[in-house]
Amino acid sequence: MIGIVVSRSDSVSVLIGKEILKMGKWVQKIDSSRIDAEGGGKYYCTDGFELREFEGLHIQLEEVGLAFDAVECIIFVSRHVGETGALLTAHYTGNFGEAKFGGKPRELSMACPNLHKAVVDALRKYAPENYEVGIECTHHGPSDV
Repeated sequence: MIGIVVSRSDSVSVLIGKEILKMGKWVQKIDSSRIDAEGGGKYYCTDGFELREFEGLHIQLEEVGLAFDAVECIIFVSRHVGETGALLTAHYTGNFGEAKFGGKPRELSMACPNLHKAVVDALRKYAPENYEVGIECTHHGPSDV
């Protein structure tokens, strides 16, 4: 199963999460074993996917995989900040060096290249007009997902 992480601290993440829920047939469920801020409470499932919301900013979240049932890969939907124009990107999380933006120094999350390729291909196919699509180097947390 693929876990999708929405950060309530990022308005773009929340918007992307809402758009994802418009696709397919999602079933709302309740997880009373975890607090709402840590992916508990209301969450959504569809065939092969589970979407959960977390209170913290995505780059600061650690061990989010514990909130999901039998998760194989995790996608963090979030805002991209950079000096480029309109750009949609995908990359793995973690840090090759110091951890200026979350995560742990010199620690990388597990990569899932087949999912990464599928995400980049989908971004290219469905990107709005005037948006570029790119792949970024790993450069921020979380490290332990």
